Amino acid sequence: MDQETGVYNQAYFTEAFNREWQKHLSQQKGLALLYLCPNMDETSNPNTVLKILSIKLQNSFIRSNDLLARSEKGYFTIGLFDLDTNGLQAVLKRISIAINEVKNDSQLRFNQRFECRVIVGHCTPTTNKQSDGLIKKVESEININATDVQEPEKIIYWK
Repeated sequence: MDQETGVYNQAYFTEAFNREWQKHLSQQKGLALLYLCPNMDETSNPNTVLKILSIKLQNSFIRSNDLLARSEKGYFTIGLFDLDTNGLQAVLKRISIAINEVKNDSQLRFNQRFECRVIVGHCTPTTNKQSDGLIKKVESEININATDVQEPEKIIYWK
């Protein structure tokens, strides 16, 4: 577990995501990998804001097998399983609401600026695709304009 937020660490996330990938490969069901990249002032206690974000994110999931982790680099990783594009849009809407609530809360309670980019990769696993391919596609988008909040959401549909 991540000590600051109480969510899974990246090592556990990767292991669980790979298990779900194999299950979805045999069942031909869609899944999504999301990276949430918070960007905030460091003047206040950012751990409080990140803890609030992790709680709101967990509350935005419906299924118990959805995964939330925090990487060593500070971003959150979410795995959503058994999900088509309509389901993904519904979850993204709830996540967007959670982010906006944290943004407003951090401004009002802590006088702290908070922004968050969301990078999403969605696919149905096939024998031609490996889970690390989806991870690389999503991670490559993080490195492009890493703090660009003008494009707060980027969705990659891997066909």
